[in-house]
Amino acid sequence: MSNRRWEGALTLSIVIPAFNEAPRLSQRAARLAHAVAAGVIDPWTTELIVVDDGSTDDTARLAEELLAPAFPRMRVLRLDENSGKGAAIRVGTAAATGPVVAFMDADMSVDPMQLPQLMEAIASADVVIGSRSLPNSSVELDSPHRVVMGRTFSALVNVLTNVDIKDTQCGFKAFRTPMARILFHLMVVDRFAFDVEVLSLARRLGMRITEVPVQWREAGNSTVRPLADSFSMAFDVLRMRAREKWPHIPALVVTADPHEHEPVREQILGEAFSDFRKTDPVLPLPDNRALILLPLCKSNQVSGTASRLSRSSHRLTVRKRLVSCSELMGMMPVEWGSGAKADRGGRYDAGSYDAGDAWFERRSSGLGTPDVRRDQGVDLRVMSTLEV
Repeated sequence: MSNRRWEGALTLSIVIPAFNEAPRLSQRAARLAHAVAAGVIDPWTTELIVVDDGSTDDTARLAEELLAPAFPRMRVLRLDENSGKGAAIRVGTAAATGPVVAFMDADMSVDPMQLPQLMEAIASADVVIGSRSLPNSSVELDSPHRVVMGRTFSALVNVLTNVDIKDTQCGFKAFRTPMARILFHLMVVDRFAFDVEVLSLARRLGMRITEVPVQWREAGNSTVRPLADSFSMAFDVLRMRAREKWPHIPALVVTADPHEHEPVREQILGEAFSDFRKTDPVLPLPDNRALILLPLCKSNQVSGTASRLSRSSHRLTVRKRLVSCSELMGMMPVEWGSGAKADRGGRYDAGSYDAGDAWFERRSSGLGTPDVRRDQGVDLRVMSTLEV
C-alpha cells in the first residue's frame, strides 16, 4: 500500500487492556482483522493501542504479532506490574491521539463489527456505552451466575450513585478524547469498578451519555472472579459515594495582550491554538483568555506546552494553574466540535474538533473557591476566577 495513506487524519484511537490474554488473543484477534477487511475500521485513520497490564504470559508478543499486520498505527504499551483494567485504560487514554477514543475487552465479547454504533452515537454525545440491557441487545452466556452478578451490581450502583445507567460494566465504550482525558485523570478506582466512577464523574460534570444496544457473547475463561470481585467492586462503589476530593488537573491560562483591540486578541488566541493537539480541552474565559486543561500530563509536559505557547507569540502570557473537579462542574457542559459522521464508504470521521475554531465557539461561567494544593508533583495556585 502507498505510504501516502498515512496522510489521512487520525479519527479514532482504540484501546484494548489485556492481562494474561494470550489464549484469547489467539482465538479472537481475527475479529479485528475481519472488521478492517470489511471496511468497518479504516486502519490508516485508526490507531490501535494494546496495554499489557503486567501479564506473565505472551500477551504483548502475540498482540504485536497478530494485530500489527492489520494496523499500521499500532502500539503495545507494557505496565511493569498488574495495576487493574481501569489503570490500563488510563495509560491507553493518555497515549491516544485521535479525537475519539474507544475501548474494548481483549476477549472481544462484543464484536468490533459493532464499532459503527459507537461512532454514530458519539455525534451527539460525549460518552457512549454499549449496553447488554436495552431492548435490542442480545446476550449469550455460558455462566448463569454472571447474569445474577451483573444485575445485582447494576442495582447496587443505581441505588448508591447518580449514574442511572442500565449496564455500566460492558467493556465497549467510546469517548470524545478531551472528555476521556478529564475523566480518567480524575478517576481513582483502578480495577473493575472503574467504569462506575468514570460514568458517575461524567454525570457530575454534565456530560452527555448515550447507551447503545450490543450483541454480547461470553468468551469463556474469564479473569473475573465472581465472588471476590463482586465484594471488591461493591466496596469501591461505597468508597466513591463517600469521596469528596479528586485529583486536580494541571492547566494553563493563556491571555492575549490586553493592549490590543478585542478582534485582534481573539485572532491571537485562535492562531495560538490552530495547531494545538485535538486531545486536550481548551475552554474560553472572559476577557479573551483561554484555559487549557492538561489532564494525564506530567509536570514536564505541562511546562513544555507552556513554553511552546509562549514562543508562538510575544503577545501571549501563559500561566500555570491547577483546576479542581468542583471548578469543572461550574464550567460544564461544553460543546466539543461537530462529532462523528459516516462517509459514503461506511467508515467514520470522528469529527472536526479544532482548538482554534472551538475558541470562538465556546463560552463558560465562573469557577469555585480559592485553594492551594500540591498535586502530582506540581505546586500551583487555584484561583477562584482563574485571574492572571
